[in-house]
Amino acid sequence: MRFCGELYEGKHPPLISKKLFDKCREVVKLKSRKVKNNKHLFDFLGLAKCGECGGAITAEMHTKNYKRTNRTVEYVYYRCSKKKGNCSQKYIDKTEIEKQLKEIVLRASLPPHVAKKFLEWAEKNANEEKQKSSGIVSNYQLQLKETEEKLDRLLEGYLDKVISPEDYQKKKNELVETKSLLSSKIKEISQNGVEWLEPFQEFVYSALKAHKIARAKNSCHDLSLMAKTVGSNFFLLNRRLAASFKKGGFDALAAEAGAASATRSRLSSSYWLRD
Repeated sequence: MRFCGELYEGKHPPLISKKLFDKCREVVKLKSRKVKNNKHLFDFLGLAKCGECGGAITAEMHTKNYKRTNRTVEYVYYRCSKKKGNCSQKYIDKTEIEKQLKEIVLRASLPPHVAKKFLEWAEKNANEEKQKSSGIVSNYQLQLKETEEKLDRLLEGYLDKVISPEDYQKKKNELVETKSLLSSKIKEISQNGVEWLEPFQEFVYSALKAHKIARAKNSCHDLSLMAKTVGSNFFLLNRRLAASFKKGGFDALAAEAGAASATRSRLSSSYWLRD
């Protein structure tokens, strides 16, 4: 907890892990950003930039009345805002962006049967590595002991007036944060046996979710969020959407899927699960 600018180690039993707390804090920070109120909801607004001039992509909604059927239909179009000067790019309708975005997300996804197999392999490997986890825990415990000793020496230096209050507060906060992180890692490994299992499982579940969203209908909002999960640097050029896939797994899935598409081979079980 933070009191008068200093971090103090909490002694109460935590309801959640520090890792989950930090992750949730990042999500809250992301969702708390102020967004301009729009008259209509545009799911893909703010996702991409113009590939010609680098300007922002804006959205418009047009209404068309069909007298013969006595109905009114709303159409959404996306185009370059042209705020950076002359730009020759034309508009693209929402349906086409949705189609292209689904193709992008699908490239960085895993079908259910493949995700299931990956999780089974991970669980098997994790059980084997649990036997080797004692050495990792010992290393973290040694680092934890060294951190506690540094805190003691820091306090002595502060009491002896060798260290200024500002330097003491800054360094203490860093050491308390390090101590909390090490304690969390020791607890996590002691419970799970391996560090990589949980992040790998999260990645597989995300890739599986990406597959479901890319296959679903009327999922524009979820599609936009998932696109930001698997990719970045979205650009719209000549009515074609391009993106860079995020490193750490999604880029590898997309590269393999792209290679398969180039050779016109079907993404079958034998393809995904080979080697």
